[in-house]
Amino acid sequence: MKKFVFIALLHMPLAVFSQSAILDKIKQKAEARAERRVDGAIDKSMDKAEEEVDGQLKQPAKKQKSEKEKPAQTVPQDAGKPNTGLKSYSKFDFIPGERIVYTEDFAGDAIGELPLKWTTNNRGETVTIDKLPGNWMRLFPASRFTSPAAGKLPENFTLEADLVLQFGDEGGYVYPELELKLLGLAPGEQSPRNYVVNQDAAHEVALVIAAAGAGKPLSVSLKSYAKGTEYFSNQAKELKISSDNDGKPLHISVWVQKERIRYWINGEKVFDIPQAVPPTSSFNRVGLSLESSLYTEDQLGMFISNIKVAEGTPDLRSKLITEGKLVTNGILFDVNSDRIRPESAGVLKGIAAVLQENATVRVKITGHTDSDGDAAQNTDLSKRRAKAVQAALQTEYGIAAARMETDGLGESKPVADNNTKEGKASNRRVEFIKL
Repeated sequence: MKKFVFIALLHMPLAVFSQSAILDKIKQKAEARAERRVDGAIDKSMDKAEEEVDGQLKQPAKKQKSEKEKPAQTVPQDAGKPNTGLKSYSKFDFIPGERIVYTEDFAGDAIGELPLKWTTNNRGETVTIDKLPGNWMRLFPASRFTSPAAGKLPENFTLEADLVLQFGDEGGYVYPELELKLLGLAPGEQSPRNYVVNQDAAHEVALVIAAAGAGKPLSVSLKSYAKGTEYFSNQAKELKISSDNDGKPLHISVWVQKERIRYWINGEKVFDIPQAVPPTSSFNRVGLSLESSLYTEDQLGMFISNIKVAEGTPDLRSKLITEGKLVTNGILFDVNSDRIRPESAGVLKGIAAVLQENATVRVKITGHTDSDGDAAQNTDLSKRRAKAVQAALQTEYGIAAARMETDGLGESKPVADNNTKEGKASNRRVEFIKL
């Protein structure tokens, strides 16, 4: 196969001499010397270009991932090293609920289609986002959405989700507000439709996210309703986060305890309000709404994924010290990697505090995975994740490595059904066993 190499030659400066001072012989030598330099530059350029072409030809073609295909499991270069991303969440004290009741990452949904069992009055699509893993649901302006039923949630539960906001060039228009909601809809098949069409919700708590413009700080506010009547609202609070968050997802964490509600965004606590939730509330779905906008679709993008609702809050000290075993789904990792995600900081900090208070206690850290992928690779991945947790506790929180053993059992010890998303999320866990 022939190689075609395209080379751009830079103009090479030649000294300018006075004609009266140039002898023919010197001129000939100067021209010959310049020609040799050009030849040398060409040779170097061709060598470099050929190396680049060879490298490209030797690389395997990039394979388009199917909708259900997961990335290949590989050992990252930073395996076992401290996770510096945890430092950005150093004040994060959110601990997710103990039992996962609803989770959604849109992994099984068809690209370009509204996710299954979600309801909208307008339009939504399952999409992928360049340089971000997994699938996302794109929200279009003038739309309301409701998730499938999560069951009747108790007084104490948590919600987590990732949001991506993309804004194009300034167009002089107001950016639409995005609302992330907890919904309490009446029973019946028509309830989701009634909500998205008529905004008929028995109870509702909404985090309102607004952007003044591209690259400008985000602001958030909170409002709640009891049977359609406003119960609580507050003034907008400006965040130290720009509207696009440097292209990274915003991680939203919510903790409801009866009438009290707390919100964290990227590890920063933004609200802790004792009486914002109507006392008669009963929630069972996640909702979203996006205002109408004059911006075109290529100027505006709103996306959500990695939704997780969990019941209760584990007592870390009681579980580990009294019962002798602590199981958590709150230590999260990048896909097929042992790199700990920064939103795990609250759980790690809580476990570290228990170990610091009980200086003689030793623990065994065991990693577990779901059944997706190769069993042997899952076992290896679970072992590396357990070691990563040990390294984080040692490096970030000062727990002596000698107090911790590690192991990984992969997919061999499931605690839930691997045929459901909630079951898989429960099986992706880390266990701490008192020795």
